[in-house]
Amino acid sequence: MTFATRMEPMDGLLPRILPQVLPCPRSMALDAVQMVAGDFCKETGVWSMVLAESVPAGECRITVPMPRDAVLVDVLGLYLDGRLLDRSDYVPSSYDIVLRFTPQSDAVATIEATARPARTASALPAEIMEAWGDVIAHGALARLKSMSGARIEWTDAQGAALHNDLYNEGCADARTRMFRNRHGGGTLYVNSGD
Repeated sequence: MTFATRMEPMDGLLPRILPQVLPCPRSMALDAVQMVAGDFCKETGVWSMVLAESVPAGECRITVPMPRDAVLVDVLGLYLDGRLLDRSDYVPSSYDIVLRFTPQSDAVATIEATARPARTASALPAEIMEAWGDVIAHGALARLKSMSGARIEWTDAQGAALHNDLYNEGCADARTRMFRNRHGGGTLYVNSGD
């Protein structure tokens, strides 16, 4: 299976980050971006995809054909030859899905999934970088500014708190947008428990 998603390097966010945390090493800032990008995608579900894989008769393990440097986070829907399986019919992991039954004939699995970048990934889909790059940058800045120790000259507790708040707001916006994309637009009602 080929993946046509255009990827952009995560180090494209560094010009927004490094001037605010001088003299932080570039490698340390990139590491913060990589960590935050993984957490952001995992928490929000912004990296979604539809994958297909053949399932031979008698085989209950489906190897998920993830793009390079991507890790499966969640299976939103699993279809065998077009029939939606109940969530209790399978167990997903980071790289495969184990069916709780054995298919009696060859089938095609269609997997609606969310992903995150692998810990050492150097790129993200261009649409994520465009829509959510600023949020990821805020998360990286919060992480870097909260560091302390010998020769850590960029510690800034107040700045870390500000960027953490902006990151959390961005995560909430992303979760809301993804929920609306999956379940339709319109007014979003929240039950306050009363």
